[in-house]
Amino acid sequence: MNMEKKLNSKQDGNALRHYLRSLPVCESSQMAKRLADGCKVPIYTFNNWRSGLVRIPELAKDKIEEIAGRKIFHK
Repeated sequence: MNMEKKLNSKQDGNALRHYLRSLPVCESSQMAKRLADGCKVPIYTFNNWRSGLVRIPELAKDKIEEIAGRKIFHK
């Protein structure tokens, strides 16, 4: 079960990274800050999500998709 959670956090991190990389370079860091602020977490926590080091909470995934205006994660 623990291995499955790690795999999911890596997949979610990959999906978030893929989305941010799809943005123009000048917008990517601004969007990362907006997403972190919208989820009410520090930027280092957001970066841990992006790198797949820790699991992204389900409510945060919903908020990220709401701010981004598109589906990012496979639920």
